[in-house]
Amino acid sequence: MIIARTPFRVSFFGGGTDFPEYYREHGGAVISTAIDKYCYLSVHSLGPFFKHRIRVSYAQTETVVHASEIRHPLVRECLGLLGMDAGMEINHVADLPGRTGLGSSSSFTVGLLHALHAFRNESPDAAQLAREAIVVERERVGDAGGHQDQYAAAFGGLRRYDFTADGVRERIVPIAADRKHALSERLLMFFTGVESSAETILQEQRKNTARNVPALRELRAMTDHAERLLIGRDELASFGRLLHAGWIHKRSLSSGISNSAIDDAYDAALRAGAIGGKLLGAGGRGFLLLYVEPAAQAAVRAALRDLIEIPFSFSDAGSQIIFRNAD
Repeated sequence: MIIARTPFRVSFFGGGTDFPEYYREHGGAVISTAIDKYCYLSVHSLGPFFKHRIRVSYAQTETVVHASEIRHPLVRECLGLLGMDAGMEINHVADLPGRTGLGSSSSFTVGLLHALHAFRNESPDAAQLAREAIVVERERVGDAGGHQDQYAAAFGGLRRYDFTADGVRERIVPIAADRKHALSERLLMFFTGVESSAETILQEQRKNTARNVPALRELRAMTDHAERLLIGRDELASFGRLLHAGWIHKRSLSSGISNSAIDDAYDAALRAGAIGGKLLGAGGRGFLLLYVEPAAQAAVRAALRDLIEIPFSFSDAGSQIIFRNAD
């Protein structure tokens, strides 16, 4: 039995610049953090006593003879990439729902690849897991999207990722521990109640890349600005104001990134005292992240009382094997 634990992520700045259609020509950069909400993937040997040779349990349960018969595209293509075809049971559980803007698909893919490698007594590093997850999601399955989520899930921590035609560079943002704690205390997250695929929004955003170059360049510059704020001595409220500016720019990338319900919730939070924020992920659904000074948090919570708040903290850990038993 192998169990892999892989974090979800909160992306602060640079989303959209991690699309290869953009960064291979212009260069992209993202700042994100892993959070203490996880998905868990287990892989267990399946004995020769069953008619099926693979059992996969997620929101549904599948029993098949060959990996190519699996309907779940990420599971099927992870097994295909690694050339694994029989004799296993795969199970998935998670702290939060998928398709909500927290990079859950990539956390699932990275975690499953990690568990499958461990099942074969292999120890891939984080960079390998991220690269393989990109191959599975973007090439083998063909889902639209950027390349930041796979790295955030694999590496964890509060990090900056730079995307170029020559590859991806990652590094920890060197923020002081007390300042990092203060930032975490000023971030609130609320569930909008909508779970849906972002594929249509991502496809439109990819198609609009050439038109969106000016906005994407501004979002890329905001990543540099955000890092300076994090490691500097200016008031943290400036980070919240920058989040607001980034959200205004991001809404211009695709028609589906926001909607009236999201706008109404965000405006209510601002009126109650939030300094800034953004919708996490590609848009249209999921979690609303807000920067709120402690004195205003009660008022913001009251203003958004119809939404579910999700308390969270930063996590330094990326994907990990948390249980390994040879039996």
